[in-house]
Amino acid sequence: MLKAIVTDMDGTLLAPGDHILPETKQKLLELEKQGVTLILASGRSYTRLLPYARELELEKYGGYLIEVDGISLYDVQAGQREVLRRMDPSEIREVYTDLMHLNCEAQACFDDGFFFYFDEDIRRRKEALRKERNIPEDFPWTAGPWDWLADLRGGYPNQTFVTSADQITRPINKIQLMQDEDRIREIYAFLIRKYGDRFEIFRTCPRQLEILPKGYSKGHTLKRLMDMKGWNRDEVAAFGDGENDVSMFEEVDASFAMGNARDFIKEYAKYETASNADNGIVKGLERLGC
Repeated sequence: MLKAIVTDMDGTLLAPGDHILPETKQKLLELEKQGVTLILASGRSYTRLLPYARELELEKYGGYLIEVDGISLYDVQAGQREVLRRMDPSEIREVYTDLMHLNCEAQACFDDGFFFYFDEDIRRRKEALRKERNIPEDFPWTAGPWDWLADLRGGYPNQTFVTSADQITRPINKIQLMQDEDRIREIYAFLIRKYGDRFEIFRTCPRQLEILPKGYSKGHTLKRLMDMKGWNRDEVAAFGDGENDVSMFEEVDASFAMGNARDFIKEYAKYETASNADNGIVKGLERLGC
């Protein structure tokens, strides 16, 4: 019997445009009413997850948030947040300094903001896009997971451009960095070689990579929650599309890679389902008889 569903957000629960498809929402609410616990697992912090939690009525039905790829667990009904790990600025100084010389946009994130840096080459690219799209002057210069220009102020209102890692002055949840897909692969290979024994490093989508404290992942925190709730492997279904979702796949029997996931992610899941634009979660649950 299914007792819980854990789903990634971007590229999984969220369709293009950052919304939940009506059929997917209806199915998840239906299962929550039957007693199934819903867990939203994301690289986002609670500030960017709570609107979706409210839409899916997690407070009413007792759902959870696995935040920032597993460094925090949020009980939505109780309104209680347990932060498991953060990184001190001194821990990330070396790797952030390297990122500043790797031609990418690097964002060192805390709960409601981030420190960020990009070089002059990226600035010129952004300037050209702003002119081409006739973007107003007050629109942010920051990148998002899908574009060189993205307004992240809804979840990260406090944004500070830095020119040195020494300007990062508070504990950090994660580092996220953006570049085009080919360059991300090169940066990933470099980071794994140099820092793989000190940090968790994941490709979360084709043009985004994230750096987390060593030993922490979505799967690590999912296992913690499963032990706390007494759920067995065969009682939880997991859905995802990124490398940071693989750790969840390893903790459950019913693991689903979205149709839009890269092939190397699909290899880790037991099943493949339809894409996030085609109600992939609903079709996966139907395969389980839900």
